[in-house]
Amino acid sequence: MNAKPKIAQVVCTYPPYRGGMGHVAFEYTNRLRDRGYNVHVFTTRHREPVSDPEYVHRLPSIVQIGNAGVMPSLYKRIAGFDLVHLHYPFYGGAEPTVIRKAIRHDQGLVMTYHMDAVAGGLKGMIFNAHRRALLPWLVSRVDRVLASTEDYLKTSDIASLPGVLDRAEIHPFGIDLDRFHPGYDQEFASKLGLRIGVPTFLFVGGLDEAHHFKGVPIFLEALKEIASESWRAIIVGNGNLRASFENITRIQGMKERVHFVGDVSDEDLPRVYRAADIHVFPSTRRAEAFGLVALEAAASGIPTIASNLPGVRMVVQDGNTGLLVPPENPTELAKSLKLLLEQTELRKRFGLAAREHAELHFAWDPLITKLEETYRSVLQQQSKREYSV
Repeated sequence: MNAKPKIAQVVCTYPPYRGGMGHVAFEYTNRLRDRGYNVHVFTTRHREPVSDPEYVHRLPSIVQIGNAGVMPSLYKRIAGFDLVHLHYPFYGGAEPTVIRKAIRHDQGLVMTYHMDAVAGGLKGMIFNAHRRALLPWLVSRVDRVLASTEDYLKTSDIASLPGVLDRAEIHPFGIDLDRFHPGYDQEFASKLGLRIGVPTFLFVGGLDEAHHFKGVPIFLEALKEIASESWRAIIVGNGNLRASFENITRIQGMKERVHFVGDVSDEDLPRVYRAADIHVFPSTRRAEAFGLVALEAAASGIPTIASNLPGVRMVVQDGNTGLLVPPENPTELAKSLKLLLEQTELRKRFGLAAREHAELHFAWDPLITKLEETYRSVLQQQSKREYSV
């Protein structure tokens, strides 16, 4: 194709909401537009109005499902696009997207499978019903299935579906290596009330129900186990669970050592990493499939202690760029925290290796070039596959 195609990114969340899926869609959109593509974003509208560029469309939903929503109008809104890039899971948005594809076979459809949907209670029952009844139908109509790591893809809910691995490609997410870079930021550390010479742990993530799997209680329990050591901790993020986490620190006598700083600006986020010594990523479930925050830490030249989960262990290399520990095991996490507190040279070596790993594998430019190649391949193919009913 001579003219660059018109592309729709369909995603359940989008900045200013902080979340991995929306962040990836944001990076894809802006970096592709910088290369001359006409890219539009279609996402949910169930929060306070925000100031968006003209190519971001927030559609009303008739039923809200967590961060997603049932959006029948999406079916018409994505008409006229050469290719649609669906970020999954997106309950209520995936269905009209795929119905459009079933009717117009020559509209390219790419799906990034970000993660298995995991939850308990009623929500978990709904997820399981969707997985059994609708997921095979949805995936069968996709031209390409993209995953951030082969490790996660091959252990995911879609790995056993017919033809998925034949249409799958690995597309890691990237990091801005100029924005996130090494170099201790003493000024910002002082602003956060940190003491020079006292090692600082850092957690970055949502503190709301949607991010219940981030493992903050595990982190706090591990900190309690090393209370006799010299350390400080920064917790970046906000949400309806924050008050309960702060209460835990009060009960455990750690209120003065654990700093809850809330959300920080995009400008200040890289400075937070440069004010810390060790990044902690204690997620508990498969809903954590990659770890953009671990990439931010790596690019900033600090090691990560992470849960040994599929996908995450491709970003954090155990014994090279950081340490991996069993999920939901505060005692093992505490042992790793203590090790990097004591072994100053080891954590410096891990930090150097982490930055090198980020430079070699997660720079955005080559990753966007690879995405362009996938788009071109799909559009040239103009899939005419026969679909099962």
